[in-house]
Amino acid sequence: MKKFFVLTFTFCTWIYFFSQNTYAFFGSFNWDKNTEGIYVYKLDIITGNLSKITTVRGILNPSFLTISPNGKYIFACTESKTENGGSVSSFEFKPKDESLTFINSEKKRW
Repeated sequence: MKKFFVLTFTFCTWIYFFSQNTYAFFGSFNWDKNTEGIYVYKLDIITGNLSKITTVRGILNPSFLTISPNGKYIFACTESKTENGGSVSSFEFKPKDESLTFINSEKKRW
């Protein structure tokens, strides 16, 4: 009975972890707001392949990205040394739709 329980638990845990989607977010130095600045990829944890899901335009040099603890929000910092640079933009990530939606942006205050 103990072996059966351990095998069942292991199998259920394996299914749970491998059924979850894993996403990777990349910022870039794009130097042009009309080009893609933030990239969202889905990671296949079995094969290691990355598949592009969506991109965001309209943000200049989003060189640093961070994800909220609950995984629902992405914050992108832009370079402060570029003209009109130095801001933090927030986006909502919806894994169900695989979409990244702009929320707000705050410019530096100095």
